[in-house]
Amino acid sequence: MRTRAQARSGLAWALVLGVCVAAGPVRAVDPPGGTGAKPGARAAGTRPLPRGAQARVLAQAPAQPAAPAPGAQPPAQTPAPQAQQPAPTGRASAAPPAGARQELPLSLQEALALAIENNLDVQLSRYDPLIAHEEHVAAWGAFEPRFAGEFGYRYEEIPVASALQQSSVLLEKEYSGSAGIEGLVPLLGWTYRVDYTGVGLRSNSAIQSLSPEYRTGLGFTLVAPILEGFLYGEPWVFVRSTGIAERASLDEFRRALMETVESTERAYWALVANEERLRVANASLETALTLREQTGAQYDVGVVSRVEVVEADAGVAAREFDRITAVNAYRSAQDQLIDFVLGPNLTPESQLEIRPTSHPEVVNYDLDPEVATARALENRPEIAIAQAAVEQGELQLKFARNQRLPQLDVVGTYGYAGLAGATNPTPSLFGPRMPANVPRTYPGADDEFFSADGARNWTLGGVLAFPLGKVTDRANVRRADLELRRSHTELRRIEQAIVIQIRDAVRNLRSAQEGIEAAERRRLAAEEQLRAERIRLEHGESTPFDVLQREEDLVDAESQKIAALQVYRNSIAALDRAQGTILRDRQIVVEDARALR
Repeated sequence: MRTRAQARSGLAWALVLGVCVAAGPVRAVDPPGGTGAKPGARAAGTRPLPRGAQARVLAQAPAQPAAPAPGAQPPAQTPAPQAQQPAPTGRASAAPPAGARQELPLSLQEALALAIENNLDVQLSRYDPLIAHEEHVAAWGAFEPRFAGEFGYRYEEIPVASALQQSSVLLEKEYSGSAGIEGLVPLLGWTYRVDYTGVGLRSNSAIQSLSPEYRTGLGFTLVAPILEGFLYGEPWVFVRSTGIAERASLDEFRRALMETVESTERAYWALVANEERLRVANASLETALTLREQTGAQYDVGVVSRVEVVEADAGVAAREFDRITAVNAYRSAQDQLIDFVLGPNLTPESQLEIRPTSHPEVVNYDLDPEVATARALENRPEIAIAQAAVEQGELQLKFARNQRLPQLDVVGTYGYAGLAGATNPTPSLFGPRMPANVPRTYPGADDEFFSADGARNWTLGGVLAFPLGKVTDRANVRRADLELRRSHTELRRIEQAIVIQIRDAVRNLRSAQEGIEAAERRRLAAEEQLRAERIRLEHGESTPFDVLQREEDLVDAESQKIAALQVYRNSIAALDRAQGTILRDRQIVVEDARALR
């Protein structure tokens, strides 16, 4: 039969145990975009916020009023946990004073949009495709036509002693000039040149029929490689190489963007989990404080012994330590997420506190590793980057083999010559000069270009050259072949790594789904054990120490459930990343994200 003291003690502990279960179970949560559909299905739209608006939203977020202690409301309405440590004799402080910090309610989609807009890693990755594009454009400059021209004047007095010359000094004044366009033909590697020349000569020579005399010429020259340089000339290979590099840089940006999105999502769910852990720690400390007050009151009236008071003090101290750890982890998770979404706007004096608002439900996935692997091989940017390396290696091998060939060029020229001028006023030794049958002015020298009566000229020849040995060229071929084989091996290695990543992601997600169910069963069992221990205490068959032990078991079960949910969320992001669909599923447009901020 129970004593009267045991009956009084049981009634007192019944009041205490009401606080132990007031916080209730942890609510199951799940990331958006991963519920209600198989992995790879499109999630709620994640569009970047208007440019420049994100920083203003974060900088001008209004301070939220103080809210009830964590554990009294669902997680979506939980206030910011307070970083100050509770006094050993006081109550757990759950929220900061009103106006002490700025709070920003933020969904997962908004966090991803802000990360794309502000994250410095993403900003650094934006430069690479732009730089690669400019390199590709610059490579085309080798095929731009090049204008070349020159002009000269010659004045010369030549002493002569000839019976054919009336003067002892031959005087010549010559104006000459040329202009032309030259360049390379893309792909073929041919060199072309079109040039125009003109010469004007004045002379006192008695044997010179015309003075002034104007001679002009229009010529076309073509040098066509037949072996070395044909189709694989160095300028054309460089154009193709930079084009491949530009495409690879876009895939590299896509890879970096995927990494940032996954890391931001992990940071978001880490903050949600740490907020839940702090809520549990606050509720546990509140329970221990209430129990210690009740135990002290009972000790004062002689209902319990000093040992039970010490046990209650030890329970408070242990839970204070747990809360200190939880507060530190929560603040660290805040900084991690703020760093992702704020980028350079985060300062040591920043008082912003993010309030996560995404708390979806858990959905079981029907996972097929073969389908996921096929999707990954199609969508992963790492595959595209490795394939670009193989393409680059094939190009370099073909170039090296072409350079091993001897130089054999066909050289051809075709042109016209023109003549104009006036009869030389210097008397001739052979009698009066007959008027020349040519145009008198300089423009007339060009009149017969492209006509049947024009003075044409053409040449056709060849150039053959090769080193005796080609040691360097043969070594370059062997090196290019080895590099190509290495690129193929790297591609196979990446494909194998993707298979492993898919298997790990599928296995982890399945394990996370099963872990949530197991953690929920443990939590329910811990609740039932705590309820039974409370009934025993009401009947005087238990002690406060035993009740605190059961309450601690419930806290462990809730923490396990929180950890299982966090693993589940991270596993969804990891599977989407492994499949290469993390951007598409979150409706992130790569072209929109590429623009410099």
